[in-house]
Amino acid sequence: MALEFSFPELETEALLGSGQGSGRYGYRVSGDRGSYKVTGLREVRKALKQYGDETKTALKPANLEAAKIVAEKSKYFVPVRTGTLESTIRAIATVKSGKVRVGNAKVEYAGPIHFGWPARLIKPQPFIYDALDDRIHEVISVYNAAIDELGKKYDLT
Repeated sequence: MALEFSFPELETEALLGSGQGSGRYGYRVSGDRGSYKVTGLREVRKALKQYGDETKTALKPANLEAAKIVAEKSKYFVPVRTGTLESTIRAIATVKSGKVRVGNAKVEYAGPIHFGWPARLIKPQPFIYDALDDRIHEVISVYNAAIDELGKKYDLT
């Protein structure tokens, strides 16, 4: 099962299809540099709830896998002076999303490095956004596979 997506400023037609791009199960991916939004995934989760409690967490493994893809690539883009910032990059997942976290109580400078700090003349180095832009096709593939698997399991086709 192939799903089609529409990306405004990315060359994805050859890889993911062309056209308006709606996912088979009603979700859509859109966005621009460093920011992508999957719309309709909430509705997919709600539709799955009717099949029992086990489906509430059905997408959590896909969320974690997608976050791991971005976290691993982020280690390639992060600026390294001592390696401390790089060592704090980690992927986490919840039932609703996958997240990449950077920094901790001892490494408080992750935000200024990533987003910049004009008052201190620190230029932004958006390593998480760069990693997501670089691996967006893999992230989409993870969600495609997970939703296709759920579609087959619960006969949603």
